[in-house]
Amino acid sequence: MGRELDLFAVWFTKYWYLIVPIAVIALLVFVMTTLVKRQVFRVMDTQSAVNREVKGTDRAERVLRTGQPAVGVVLESYDTGTRVERIYILVRLKFQVQPEGGLPGYETELVAPISPVKLADFAPGRSVKLRFDPASREIAIDQPVR
Repeated sequence: MGRELDLFAVWFTKYWYLIVPIAVIALLVFVMTTLVKRQVFRVMDTQSAVNREVKGTDRAERVLRTGQPAVGVVLESYDTGTRVERIYILVRLKFQVQPEGGLPGYETELVAPISPVKLADFAPGRSVKLRFDPASREIAIDQPVR
């Protein structure tokens, strides 16, 4: 232990002028690492927000939670050419919405992420369970996502 202290004392007295530059470099590395981490987290949060907006999950969750049941007949189905999470295909669907409870039907469009396995379920002429908001006429697909 005494020898280690002697080596430190020798190094300190011989190279004392390097202490400040080493401390500055260590501080700069710490600050830059912290800034990079913040930027990475900011980019990840932005990417998550964009994914939620593209997928319509915020709106869809609200409509699924508060909306009324309906059946939608797919009138048209188009691939938008956009992929979400490299799996889901964003598909523009045109529906003839038939609300339950005797409310009048209406046509509307929805862009939804669909698994390639489930694309056949959204072919023209197919019936899909929906939920809709009577005030805004927004719809959400009421089927499990797999």
